[in-house]
Amino acid sequence: MFSSRYFRRADFVLLGAALALVAIGCLMIFSCTRTGLGGSTTAQWAQVKMQLIWVALGLIVLLVTMGFDYTRLTSLHLPLYAGALLLLAVVLLMPAVRGVHRWIILGPLRLQPSELAQIALLVTVACVASAREQVHDFLAVSKTFLWLVPAIGLILKQPDLGTPIVILATWFVVMLFAGARWSHLGGYVAALLLLFSAAWFSGAIKDYQKERLLVFLHPERDPMGDGYQPMNALTAVGNGGFFGRGLFKGPQTGGNFVPDQHTDFIFTAVAEEFGFVGAMVVLVLFGVLLWRCTVAIIEAKDPLGRLIAAGVTAVIGLHVVVNIAMTVSLAPVKGMPLPLVSYGGSSMLATMLAIGLVENVYMRRHKIAF
Repeated sequence: MFSSRYFRRADFVLLGAALALVAIGCLMIFSCTRTGLGGSTTAQWAQVKMQLIWVALGLIVLLVTMGFDYTRLTSLHLPLYAGALLLLAVVLLMPAVRGVHRWIILGPLRLQPSELAQIALLVTVACVASAREQVHDFLAVSKTFLWLVPAIGLILKQPDLGTPIVILATWFVVMLFAGARWSHLGGYVAALLLLFSAAWFSGAIKDYQKERLLVFLHPERDPMGDGYQPMNALTAVGNGGFFGRGLFKGPQTGGNFVPDQHTDFIFTAVAEEFGFVGAMVVLVLFGVLLWRCTVAIIEAKDPLGRLIAAGVTAVIGLHVVVNIAMTVSLAPVKGMPLPLVSYGGSSMLATMLAIGLVENVYMRRHKIAF
């Protein structure tokens, strides 16, 4: 249970970096949405107010997670896993939004189960792997992989290709820290690449998903369609220069030229209005956050704590790398938020939960003498 003695052992550098990113995110959300929501002050603040509600809920989740002894997850990972699968199944029954089934709509709130499922799956894999004396043999590695299959299948039905890639990459990292051999993991990578090739040529991958990959290589092939977003995003980043155009003075941001800018493409607003300097501040804050997660990995008192911290580091790191690479045309467009910065409740809750797990591991890295 929660103890003030444990709280004093929290990693306040990690918490500070996370809160700084949240503050930057709220500011940029307002900058992205203030001109497109009508003239009233109430409408202009609507998105920021909703984000602040999610931040408040996320902080509650963070504190509860910090106070809950992570070693008890060994007896709770099955209910968490079952709950994640249930939510992923329920979302397929929800009305489609933009042709996909990714959100459970609860009045004004939207919950994206795949964001929370990533955390539930890494906890499950960490618990299963840590319960074994070793996962050096191929059979043991395969047993941990099988836990992912139902969730990945449900996510692909939405359809969503990006999230399964993050889940698989996180599994790969957790297995490395669990002691799996490179040869065994390499076999899985080769098999997945062959499976992707088969899906591409068999038609299992939708035409619009193929088009996104092709436009990534040649955005000029569809400048007013799939190429419109990445081309305008790159223009916004280039507009910022070294010091930026100034808060609320970005022509791309103020003119709403970048679709979904307050969600998946919020980094373009940072780069346009605060330039290279502002972008580097965000990157440094993420660097600090991931560094402190790495410290938790190193100082974890047991294999379970080490694997949980490694999984969280992988999830957050992958989201940051893919999101920023996407905004500067170094990766195909994928609906993947920038953790703690992008608008979105599911991402905020999942990231706060993940940080809470890392803090939990860090706070209990040594026994406290009472």
